[in-house]
Amino acid sequence: MLKFFELNSIRSRMVSGFLFLTFLILVLSLVSIYIMENTSRVAGIHSKISQLEIYTLNLIKSDNDFFDLEVTNEDYFKTRQSHFLKVRDSLNAFVKVELAGLLHEIRRNDYSIQSNLLSLDSTLMLYNRKFDRLEGLVYQKGFKDYGLEGEMRLHAHALEELDIDNHNIVNILNLRRHEKDFFLRHDTAYIGAFQERYAVLHTALQNSKNNAEGISHLDEYRRIFLQLAAIQKAIGLSSHDGVRSELNTLTSSLSNQYYRLSNYSYDKSLSAQDNGRIFYFITLIGAIFFSLLSGYWISKRLSEPIARLSRLVDDALNSRSEKRTDFTMRNAANEINTLTSSFILLMDQARDQMKDIRGKSKELKTKNKQLRALNRELDNFLYSTAHDLRSPLSSLLGLINLMRYENKDGSLKEYLAMMEKSIHRSEYFISQIVNFSKNKRMKIAPEPIQLDVLIEEIFEQNSFVEGFDRIERRVNINHNHVFYSDKNRVTILFNNLISNAIRYADVTKENSFIEINARISPTEIAIVFGDNGIGIQPEHLDKIFDMFYRADYNSKGTGLGLFIFRETIKRLNGDVRVESQPDVGTNFFLRLPNLYRPITSDAEAELLSKMPLESHSN
Repeated sequence: MLKFFELNSIRSRMVSGFLFLTFLILVLSLVSIYIMENTSRVAGIHSKISQLEIYTLNLIKSDNDFFDLEVTNEDYFKTRQSHFLKVRDSLNAFVKVELAGLLHEIRRNDYSIQSNLLSLDSTLMLYNRKFDRLEGLVYQKGFKDYGLEGEMRLHAHALEELDIDNHNIVNILNLRRHEKDFFLRHDTAYIGAFQERYAVLHTALQNSKNNAEGISHLDEYRRIFLQLAAIQKAIGLSSHDGVRSELNTLTSSLSNQYYRLSNYSYDKSLSAQDNGRIFYFITLIGAIFFSLLSGYWISKRLSEPIARLSRLVDDALNSRSEKRTDFTMRNAANEINTLTSSFILLMDQARDQMKDIRGKSKELKTKNKQLRALNRELDNFLYSTAHDLRSPLSSLLGLINLMRYENKDGSLKEYLAMMEKSIHRSEYFISQIVNFSKNKRMKIAPEPIQLDVLIEEIFEQNSFVEGFDRIERRVNINHNHVFYSDKNRVTILFNNLISNAIRYADVTKENSFIEINARISPTEIAIVFGDNGIGIQPEHLDKIFDMFYRADYNSKGTGLGLFIFRETIKRLNGDVRVESQPDVGTNFFLRLPNLYRPITSDAEAELLSKMPLESHSN
């Protein structure tokens, strides 16, 4: 066995530790099973006692519901059948079965509560006998037209229908009042008052002629009343006497017996748990001790070489020196030596790769620097070229206008118009390039913007576009807060939207419109720009912001406008969403941050003082 542990292999060392750990787990499992079975057995008895108590309480509740509801239920007195009695019989049978099963288990496990359970069984039997007697008295008593109460009411109604003088009628009414007072108040004084009123009425009826039938009804009425009074006394004039008092006493006795049983089972359960914890704790301490002892021994043979290798690897990785680290390992397993050799080879390869990466990284930084310089030159060239191209285009427009005024040949007008349209298109393309260049080069410069004035200026700038005059403008801006942003970029946004809406208006519609709604808050502006133009086909919606993308070759645009529009929104940290239906119109939903900053100049303060702070619409 010792020779096995001396093998220079991780597997042999791991197997030894695994076997010992398996043995500890097996011991702990057996202890846990014993503790769980003992605790579960005691807890099961406690649970059964609690369940038996619950069913007994439900039985008593069903009895109380019977006395509260069925004593005034005519169907019960008619058939002597009751839902509460059926529930009671079912609960009583279940309690008997459960109690018998619990007694059997107690005898088998030799617990000292057998006498308590037998006493509980006797009390339940006595309680059931008392309830049966009380139910019989209630049924005999009756209600309304049933039982003794029904018979008494028949004789009372017969007395009330007698042909007698008013004085005797008053005596009958007083007699009935004493009867009702007794059953309502349960006071025996009303029995004496009833007897006195009976004697007076009986004498009066005897002195009258032809009242034999009345005297017979009166005697029966009195007999049944006294019989009902005796039944009521047997039931109990209050909760402190009669059968009701006996049932209450038995209920209290049952409650006390269940309380003692529950306390005993609970204490027994706690005792079993405590004994189990002590036994488990002792076993666990022993297992931990032997585990630590074996772990220390295994670590000396297995973990220590691995820990040393890990430290050497960390030192080698954190060291910037190109000198090789000494990885000589003593008493290491074969697998550790193989791993060490592989790591040394990997480190040599990593050093060579790092040298190559540092060289290429330096070369990449140089090329990036050159590329940024080239981009700056390209932006400057693009911006300068766009401005230089505008001058000859403006001159060409002037020459075309001179030719239009001086030329008398009408056939040239069409060609002049085509030339003018082409120049305007080129000029618009150049302005788009300038806007794109500005958006990339210029930093964001927030300033207060009077949005309604800005929109009006952009409409005026686009007044030369064909179809401008037939478009209705609807502008609604909420000025509850001042809007701060980069004015040049906001101008680019609205110029693109307005010019596109004019160019792509639907000429077949009688009323064309552009509607702009803007709501300004302290943190952002929400803009809805809509028109009822020709709309955009669904297959083009996800591509309209691509550079040089046009829905068809006959499009009037350059394919740059909406690309510059989206890039400008990105530059302002905003977002845009588009909804469109062909032949219905298009809606752009924009959100831009409100770049509020403190006032820094008198001119800016004067501008803010002139800006309205209420809704404005055109």
